[in-house]
Amino acid sequence: MKDNLINKITNNSLLFIAVLAIPLNIIAYLALINSVYLLPRLIPPFFGLISIILAIFKYKIEIKPKIWSFIFLLFLAGCFHLTLGLIDMASLWFILSVIYTMFISTKNEALYVFLAAFVITAFVGFLMIIKTTFIPIDYKFEACQFACVVIRILNFLMIGSLIYYILRTFFSTIRANVNEMQVKAIDLEALNVAIKKEMNEKKEIQQELIEAVILTEEKERKRLANDLHDGLGPELSAVNLYFQAYIDATDNNSKNEIGEKLQKIIESAIADVSRISHNISPHIIEQYGLIYAIEAFISQINIIETTSFNLNFEKINRFDLKKELTIYRTLTELINNTIKHSNAIVISISVSASKNLLKVNYSDNGKGFSVEEKLNSKKGMGLKNIKNRIDSLNGTIAFESKANNGMSAEILIPYIEINENGKD
Repeated sequence: MKDNLINKITNNSLLFIAVLAIPLNIIAYLALINSVYLLPRLIPPFFGLISIILAIFKYKIEIKPKIWSFIFLLFLAGCFHLTLGLIDMASLWFILSVIYTMFISTKNEALYVFLAAFVITAFVGFLMIIKTTFIPIDYKFEACQFACVVIRILNFLMIGSLIYYILRTFFSTIRANVNEMQVKAIDLEALNVAIKKEMNEKKEIQQELIEAVILTEEKERKRLANDLHDGLGPELSAVNLYFQAYIDATDNNSKNEIGEKLQKIIESAIADVSRISHNISPHIIEQYGLIYAIEAFISQINIIETTSFNLNFEKINRFDLKKELTIYRTLTELINNTIKHSNAIVISISVSASKNLLKVNYSDNGKGFSVEEKLNSKKGMGLKNIKNRIDSLNGTIAFESKANNGMSAEILIPYIEINENGKD
């Protein structure tokens, strides 16, 4: 960006000087027409020719050679005006050469140009003070007052316009850069606000996930306690009573009868332990996978419930065990909620996979409910827990339900098959 700006200023400056070189050379020729020597009359056209050549080939010359050529031309113009005794005009040309040197100065080049111009100007000024003719150019100043005044005006116009153009361009660029930085600062501030908002949302989601885990664990503990208290507890008490009765029995018939009942109770207790263990950690998933585990769970439901199931399970390979367990627990909770609360007759479940995405659809024809009210009420913690579980898998779940029109849920989670060694 810096080189482009400098190149633009240099090209426009060359074009400006080349255009003004024509009238300036005409007036300089008139001013020096009475000069005894031919050289002073040839120098201005020579400078003008160089500026025109540089202006014509400004796009073909590399930036550094072009600027150094322009600086050299400005410096020679200052030296030429010194030979005419025009120290004021020469100083302006020297200042302009120093300004353009600063464009490409990497070390102290601009300082060296300034010192050279100062030494030459001071030397010529000293010679003028002691009235020593330092260069044999007799252009008879008193005979060219009009032309010399016009030359001074044109020199001031040229140099002043260039300095104004340089400063205006630089300040405009600075203002544009400042405005751009302000816009970027506003964008960054908005981005920071968005990031903070996103971080707060993530914290809220994490907090909800933690609460969901705590509530789920607490729910599992209560269910386990109920299973032990209502199921296994009475059976163990019955075992204790029958065992005592078995000890107290005096005849073999009574012992055999009590022993048979005791065996049935023990078998029932073993079955309850197996059921409780399965609910805590369904090992059937680890051994056979999600689909088989769901079918096994539904087969148990069908024994004691009148609800019918429409199942559509595509053949899918095993995938991440955590995801399988989460989907299993989600479906079993949805089924339990339907049986307990919806009075549904039919439950439909489909599982399919495509393009690394597992899709699970669940629906029933029960009495339905307001999804928004459930999610926003304390009674809807079950739905929130299900949603948080799916969110923890980077998945999505969408609930739909209306009064007397059943409910449906669509679950989408990333799906990557694993090979026989358990690797992706």
